[in-house]
Amino acid sequence: MGMTMYSQLDDRWQRIMLGESSTTIGANGCLLCAVASGMADAGVTIDGLPPDPPRLNRWLARNRGYVAARTSTRERNLFVFNALGPLGVKLVEYIDARSSAAPVAKIEKALEKVDHFVAIHVDFTPGGSNQQHWVRAVAWHTSDVQLMDPWIKGDSQEAYLMTRYALPSWDEPARAVFRIAIYQALGVSATLTASSLNERAIVQEQLYTYQP
Repeated sequence: MGMTMYSQLDDRWQRIMLGESSTTIGANGCLLCAVASGMADAGVTIDGLPPDPPRLNRWLARNRGYVAARTSTRERNLFVFNALGPLGVKLVEYIDARSSAAPVAKIEKALEKVDHFVAIHVDFTPGGSNQQHWVRAVAWHTSDVQLMDPWIKGDSQEAYLMTRYALPSWDEPARAVFRIAIYQALGVSATLTASSLNERAIVQEQLYTYQP
């Protein structure tokens, strides 16, 4: 299927600092790239231009889309999931499924809607301690989910949840999904109420750096 593919390892932006910090898009920009891909395919723009990773990164840094961990006030690089409202993008639902089976039917339902896109947290090295890696779900299958994986570099992808981010003993996608972020592109003309702009921030827990 057609989709916008944004790799965090793209030479055009992998060395750009993530937010206001000492880490880079290449090292820690998986969530940024997954969300940027979904925004692009939903027709969202930033000042009339494509929301590619460096442009979205800059917008987030200037619009409270990143915050610092409590232990490091200078490293403002944790993604705020519900910060995209001014761009006409609504966080429909954020689900933490680390301690229960992920409600993957919600992924299936969201992917049926052209104005929705979904980012999911997977384990970069399944079976060990959970290393938070974010990908975009792009197509639903009965026993698998096709992905746009920011860790894959190049113009084409053939990535699936169960073959890339699940152990052979895991028999369903619900086991391999740890968090779900469902978005809807409403358009910049959408009216944002004061309460929606001031709601409590939903923040990425931490960053992991991977080795190729």
